[in-house]
Amino acid sequence: MDINEFLEGSSLTGRQAAVIFFTFLLLIIVSALILVLFSDFFQQLIS
Repeated sequence: MDINEFLEGSSLTGRQAAVIFFTFLLLIIVSALILVLFSDFFQQLIS
């Protein structure tokens, strides 16, 4: 499957769409947790 066809989503099944959605959601949650955990560290770098 070509990447353009994949991103277009016309041949995407519901299960594939759900996996992609939850993977993206998990990526956002992990990024937010990393930002919260290291926010003090980042503030010390700036100041």
